[in-house]
Amino acid sequence: MTKFKNIKGEYLYLFNWTSGGFNDVWATSKQKAYADVMRERKQWEKQNPSHSKLRPDFNSMRRCTYEEAQAQNRMGWMLSM
Repeated sequence: MTKFKNIKGEYLYLFNWTSGGFNDVWATSKQKAYADVMRERKQWEKQNPSHSKLRPDFNSMRRCTYEEAQAQNRMGWMLSM
């Protein structure tokens, strides 16, 4: 199956947080995906020091197909209801 790619040439990476839960990020490589998430998290934590520190699980990061992305979104929506 074809991996989900945007017009900037970035793939959608699905990943798990080490403490549980999941998310996604657009990036050109797995290393860039991890670095982008870490940079974003550290910036957010600096502004919100009393909140928990989420860390992405590098080993769980994977490029996905459009169908896999939609399935993860459906699961997230179901968990939030």
